[in-house]
Amino acid sequence: MDLLKRLFIIVLFLIPLGEIVRLDFGNEIVVKPLDIAVGLLFISWLIFKFIKKEKIKQKYILFPVIAFATVGGLSLLINSFNLSFHQFFASGMYLVRSVAYAGAFFLIGDFDRDFKRKIDNLLLTIGTLVVGLGYLQYIFYSNAKSLLYFGWDEHMYRMFSTFLDPNFAGIFFVLFFLFAINLFLKKKNIMVGLISIFTLGAIFLTFSRSALIMLIVGSSLLFMFTNKKKMIIVLLSIIVLVLAISSKFFNIENINLFRVVSTEARLETAGNAIKIIQDNPFFGVGFNTYRYAQLRYGFRNDNALIVSHADSGVDNSFLFVLATTGIIGISSYLLLWFRILKRYWTVPVIASSVLGLFISSFFINSLFYPPIMLWMWILLATTERN
Repeated sequence: MDLLKRLFIIVLFLIPLGEIVRLDFGNEIVVKPLDIAVGLLFISWLIFKFIKKEKIKQKYILFPVIAFATVGGLSLLINSFNLSFHQFFASGMYLVRSVAYAGAFFLIGDFDRDFKRKIDNLLLTIGTLVVGLGYLQYIFYSNAKSLLYFGWDEHMYRMFSTFLDPNFAGIFFVLFFLFAINLFLKKKNIMVGLISIFTLGAIFLTFSRSALIMLIVGSSLLFMFTNKKKMIIVLLSIIVLVLAISSKFFNIENINLFRVVSTEARLETAGNAIKIIQDNPFFGVGFNTYRYAQLRYGFRNDNALIVSHADSGVDNSFLFVLATTGIIGISSYLLLWFRILKRYWTVPVIASSVLGLFISSFFINSLFYPPIMLWMWILLATTERN
């Protein structure tokens, strides 16, 4: 178990690497150090459970996880005739990755209470690192035009930290803010309070509308659940003040919160997803094969000079699940979240994080972004009742 704890700590400290280090094996198979570490941790845990002949304790979550993974695998098999071998393999590996990330929940459940308590401090450190790196990026590298040639969008004058995307960075910042402010309300630690303010500033500097909406929803729920309703007025006042001050810069498209180009693009991708769903209602086009389906439908061009990282998904997590695994897949996926909410509804930081994340997932595929998946599984596991 000590080995698993050390591996787990290594996994946590790989989160701040974000998208900076990527291993491209060709044939559209890209692996990050975090993926490798999580995979090794998951395999090590399975071996440990097999040797010890121990059963998995958290069965209320285990069933929907297995159900969704099974449907994802079936959707791939059913649609295999539309895929080349390397496309099938690449998509299958992403399904395995999703299961491995979920495995963090069951792994942490086997840790002792003392180590679980230490995880809070580790998460505080990791979140602060990601935010701190975001400020360094914003100061020294606010113009990301050069990243366009590597498949990333040209985010200018926005904070995106090591995630190279202000929207995903913003969602992660909000999750960390909810975690930190919840700790502050419990312990009244000044340092934690300062970190919360530090993180709030980072959220604003992403100029991400999805993150801002998630901040309002998630924080309002957290303050309601913890009987700190006056804090809602304080937060909303800060948001209005920041918007009023920053509005004079809205002539710059990238930081204009009323920009229409990205909104139109999201509506277009949603329309494409609905078309694919209508044609493949029951098992979808295969888990994580959305990029290939878009090519078949002519929604994307495989001969484009620059391949965008956005081609593999749709800016809505639920449409993504429906398009790739169909009605059967979305049913098992919603069952998973239903069971999570039912069990953790009385835990303020969990309920506010999950519902806030749901809101964000209508604008960006945040539910399947690896650092966010890992953060949520860890957060759930550390509050799990033994």
